[in-house]
Amino acid sequence: MKKPLRALPRAKKRKPGHYRFRLFTAGNGQNSQIALANLRNLCRDYLGDGATIETVDVVGDFQAAVRNNILVTPALIMVEPRPTVTILGNRSDLPRVLVALRVTGGDS
Repeated sequence: MKKPLRALPRAKKRKPGHYRFRLFTAGNGQNSQIALANLRNLCRDYLGDGATIETVDVVGDFQAAVRNNILVTPALIMVEPRPTVTILGNRSDLPRVLVALRVTGGDS
């Protein structure tokens, strides 16, 4: 006798265009704070509620940096949408950051 098939749980639907960021910082240093502020401003001004930010302090969680191949901080990984993008530094050059994250086109 065959076992009945069980339905798999449904995956949560993501909003189209949702961005998920992982920001790696080192403690509470100035560059880390600038990077976080710049990312928050970018999300507020360009993505509204369509973004999630996860911060990882490599001082407290060095293994997370190793798992994600992060050698310098601050570093930002755009986890979603795919393909992933990694940006180093505090992201103060907003036009280039927007293009790299595919938020705007290259002609702005």
